[in-house]
Amino acid sequence: MQMIVSEMLTDDHFIYGFLENSRQRIRYSYELCIARLDEMVIPYVPAKAGIFVYADFSSLLPEQTAEGEARFSSLLLEAGRIIMTPGSAQHDKKPGMFRICYCFVNPEVLEMAMQRLDRIVGKIRRWHWDNLNAESLTDIL
Repeated sequence: MQMIVSEMLTDDHFIYGFLENSRQRIRYSYELCIARLDEMVIPYVPAKAGIFVYADFSSLLPEQTAEGEARFSSLLLEAGRIIMTPGSAQHDKKPGMFRICYCFVNPEVLEMAMQRLDRIVGKIRRWHWDNLNAESLTDIL
């Protein structure tokens, strides 16, 4: 196995092709992610490098606290099966900041997650938190 890996790493043609393909896939996923955030009118910090987008969902929280952020995070997981890293896990003092890893899944799964996120965001904006219940969230998945 080590010999195979060693030969792959010395094959410049393979390495350059692999890296170029990876760059294209990362760029595609990033552009898909930010396009959906733009459609939802969710502010974000544009990525200069890396595999994350840092997005501001604070306007959607039921309250501007760590508990409000946790409630939003739980809603994403329970209603949409979406996992995003809350800012509090990264020691951000502003509730509602979330890190989206757009390279963790393939583009098809990312697109599905962004569609679900869009539906959740729309429901929160339409009905606010007081009117959200299991019945109002059944069509997310």
